[in-house]
Amino acid sequence: MTGRTSRTRRSRATRLGAMGLTSALGATLLAGCGTGGSGTEISVYVGADSAATVQRVAAKCSTSDYKVVGYALPKSADDARLQLARRITGGDKSLDVMALDVTWTAEFAQAGWAEKVPAEVAARTEKRVLAGPLKTAKFNDELYGVPGWTNTQLLWYRKDLVSQLTGKPVTSPPKFTWAQMLELTGQSLAKGGPAQIGVTAAQYEGLTVWFNSLLETAGGKVVDETGKKVVLGEGKNREAALTALKTMKAVATAPGRDPSFTQTMETEIRLSMERGNALFEVNWPFVLSAMQQNAAAGTVPFLKDMTKFADVVKKPTNDQLKQMNAVIQKKFDFTTFPRIAPGVPARPTIGGANYAVSPTSVKKEQAWKAIECLTNDEAEKAYGLDAGTPPVLPSLYDDPEYLAVYPMAKLIRDQLQENTSSVRPVTPVYQAMSTLLQAKLSPVGTWDPDTLVDELVDAANKAIDQKGLVP
Repeated sequence: MTGRTSRTRRSRATRLGAMGLTSALGATLLAGCGTGGSGTEISVYVGADSAATVQRVAAKCSTSDYKVVGYALPKSADDARLQLARRITGGDKSLDVMALDVTWTAEFAQAGWAEKVPAEVAARTEKRVLAGPLKTAKFNDELYGVPGWTNTQLLWYRKDLVSQLTGKPVTSPPKFTWAQMLELTGQSLAKGGPAQIGVTAAQYEGLTVWFNSLLETAGGKVVDETGKKVVLGEGKNREAALTALKTMKAVATAPGRDPSFTQTMETEIRLSMERGNALFEVNWPFVLSAMQQNAAAGTVPFLKDMTKFADVVKKPTNDQLKQMNAVIQKKFDFTTFPRIAPGVPARPTIGGANYAVSPTSVKKEQAWKAIECLTNDEAEKAYGLDAGTPPVLPSLYDDPEYLAVYPMAKLIRDQLQENTSSVRPVTPVYQAMSTLLQAKLSPVGTWDPDTLVDELVDAANKAIDQKGLVP
């Protein structure tokens, strides 16, 4: 339900579901389980991709006083957002808990469509949740939701080919810069090898995410802390924007790039890597489960050894998962999001969803209790193992079962800290702003960075002033 990740999560959840990696919460929706003695219902509305898992978690959160019931919103993030807005403005008293996309926080907060988190709940949340996801639930330094799950992009790369090109074995996750990646793809191309760098460059939310990640990594921002003033064209923010745009143009115009570069989304860059055309790809964690499935089916030419797992890949044990990952990681591995400058950590953009309480609910006290249950250790583990979305609690990244499924877990946790993550521009008009920025950024690489900065500033100001129509 993050706009740019809805299809990602759906793909990940489908694969993990096929692998049978449901949590101890069970595989049934348990419609009649835990009915509250009073007949009171606490409704939880969540994006369709995560609904089945949330329904199972919700059943475990029912008490003798109330029953927690999960409901699915439309699959389209825009349709889900619109439905919630209409129900709130219509005074719907049956709407209690909402799973808000991380990009909706400012809009719902300013419009009065989400309640502030009570002080006691906020204090407990801030002690438990990773700093990165926590930022996505805040507006004007106030907490309007409790993080439910999160997401961050990693750099995936051909470990075997990088080793050949550098003449050195890769013994630990390397810290690549974009310049180093371009140098290596150039060397690979000269030797007849794969030279693509997969990124989300099509005109959609993924393009905003790529630009924002580079901008924040370079030390810049689009809007100020109030979300009402565009600062992209000022001082260090303008310099950061130029750095980000020059990096994007270099990747977009590099020899050996994907011929359909300006149309690539998560799935396209994943498949390009699996076909052996890419040396690097920036993508979400779901690509590992996809690689397991497709390599075991024999469709990944550089991982023929994986076909021996064809009979177990759909329902592997943890030991079998570890064996599969060991085979894969000899040739295809992961590391942190690419840096712009050596020694300076990148700040990739966070995805995910936060639980909030509707102002129209007449059961707010019970709703907040339900939310704390929906984000406890057991629930967070279910989101990771069943729905394929990284948890927001740091302790789960050391859990043996979670590590078996996510060998990249600790890198994900490293990227969800205060100074190693970023959020998209925190503004009530984010939806319009993102659409307008995408239109200016696309097609990537056909513009002059100096000129484009001013055009991006103009687009952002149109969104702030509510003058920018969807192009």
